[in-house]
Amino acid sequence: MVSLWYFVVAVGSLGVFAPLAFVHAAWRLRRAALWFYVLGYSLMSFFMTYSLARAGDADNTEIAFGFFWFFGTILLVTVSCVHLALLRKKILYPLPTVWVESGMHCGLFSIDIAGFGQVGRSSEIFVQVRRMLFGLLENAFTGSGIAWEVCLKSDTGDGMIVVVPPQFPKFRLLYPLLAQLAADLARYNVVTAPELRIRVRVAIHAGEVTLDEYGVTGRPKVLLARLLDSRVLRDALAEAPDGSPMVVLVSDRFHEDVQDQGGPGLDTMSYRQVLVNEKETEVRAWLHVPDPVIRVLP
Repeated sequence: MVSLWYFVVAVGSLGVFAPLAFVHAAWRLRRAALWFYVLGYSLMSFFMTYSLARAGDADNTEIAFGFFWFFGTILLVTVSCVHLALLRKKILYPLPTVWVESGMHCGLFSIDIAGFGQVGRSSEIFVQVRRMLFGLLENAFTGSGIAWEVCLKSDTGDGMIVVVPPQFPKFRLLYPLLAQLAADLARYNVVTAPELRIRVRVAIHAGEVTLDEYGVTGRPKVLLARLLDSRVLRDALAEAPDGSPMVVLVSDRFHEDVQDQGGPGLDTMSYRQVLVNEKETEVRAWLHVPDPVIRVLP
């Protein structure tokens, strides 16, 4: 894997060649500030090498250098590996603004809590429900192999829009994400108080989005909003059994480009075609009610 050699070099050389990994990271990330880290780690590496050379004799001074080299090396290797792990993540998963501004084709996931503003729900309940849903959502994305921390997220008050970087396969927005989220919501609803139970609508699409000073925009985001707010999806949740905490609407383009291509775990038979007619939008989409009893193994 890209830059995995960082850790091999740092640990295998006992920190002596750790600066080489930082040189590579500075070059890949194009950040001038990282060259100061190169200098810092180079100086530490020099002092460790010097201490090891001075520890060759047996008098008290050299023994002190030996202790300095031993504990200093452990600290140098540990700190450099932690630092390199962070830099490696930035190389593999660049910040959202980097890939959104380039207009790349991204996965789009939108979720909304049904009846969030119903009478009887206090502000404290709002906070608890949102915190629980967003926590379960993060777990579902992570369990599906999508790095939550590098997704671009937009809070909508009673839900969230998630823009997924293009390096993640888009089928992961379907499997195992939907099954895990449905199962987690169902288990949560069984043990919680009625006013804290969560039922959600989900819309999934993909397209080329752009980022301006106000956030993500573009036609794909507009269609995502139409799918999420559609009467078809709202009626589906109202008609779903009480034990079903979630209904999903997948755009026709996503269904054709991703689902129809097949893949491990993808189930097309449980999706049915519907017509979405909202405002100026009239499109086909695919409706799905996930089975909440499905359990996803870690």
